[in-house]
Amino acid sequence: MRKSAKRMGLFAAIAVGALVPPSLVGQQAGPSPGSIPDGWYAYPEEKLKHLDETTLRCFNYSHNEWQVTSEGNVIKIIKKLRDKSDELSLPPLLKHAEGMPGRTVRAGLRSVLHFKNDWLLAYDGGEWGGGLWLTNEDGSKTRRVVSDNVRAVVQIDGGILVLAGRAHMSMDFGNAFIFSNPDGLNISVQHAVHLDGAPSAYAKEPDGSVLFVTTHGLCRITKSGELQRLTYFPKWTVQQYPNSMAISSDGSIYIAMRMFVLKVRANSGKYSEEWLLPNECRKFDLKQFDCVCEP
Repeated sequence: MRKSAKRMGLFAAIAVGALVPPSLVGQQAGPSPGSIPDGWYAYPEEKLKHLDETTLRCFNYSHNEWQVTSEGNVIKIIKKLRDKSDELSLPPLLKHAEGMPGRTVRAGLRSVLHFKNDWLLAYDGGEWGGGLWLTNEDGSKTRRVVSDNVRAVVQIDGGILVLAGRAHMSMDFGNAFIFSNPDGLNISVQHAVHLDGAPSAYAKEPDGSVLFVTTHGLCRITKSGELQRLTYFPKWTVQQYPNSMAISSDGSIYIAMRMFVLKVRANSGKYSEEWLLPNECRKFDLKQFDCVCEP
């Protein structure tokens, strides 16, 4: 078990695993089953099975980074927005605490949740560390709750799901915690599990479960804390860095990454994958540290 898991002492092991023209920004996916968003196509599966090192390197250097959102019955795919941590509200008396990445309270700040008398502050500073801090209403008192980089904090029925971990060089680990809702600087762990890798993008399902991606594939954690491994991804996707996930009205799961948008569909317990690219990206070539697309 990794040092971080030992430190928490809570884990139960579980055996499981080119710039695009403006016209492409904001393309929408209709709700019809099996459809592909207008302006996009599925990269041929046969080519994905025989990727060479040059092509993989090109994917890794792509300046494209997509983001998916769900608005009603519509899935929207846009270029990833800039970091907006400087726009997040914070308690007025909050000061930089020991263990927070960087030198300011906003360095590495990933998300903020404000409760009646408390705040939860999630930090992910990459190799510089991170964690989850609980503060009182004005921020004058702080308490570190999780010591690892926090990738997501999700409100669920009766509590909080925290996805934490880090993937950097040879390091790759992840943990999922279910906490009670905070109350006066008090918070307790209801459940904790060890993941097979660092978590990233997530989406809530209608029944309250949460889908999320690790460096190795797609997982689900139920409201009771059960971890389910749904499908593994190809090894080359480790450097695609998923950043967002959305579920369409027909149940398709869209996962936005650096080069691709992955579409996953479940059928009788099995999962199929389509790796989507813009129509203008039929060919690509690595030029000056960018994977430049061509029709």
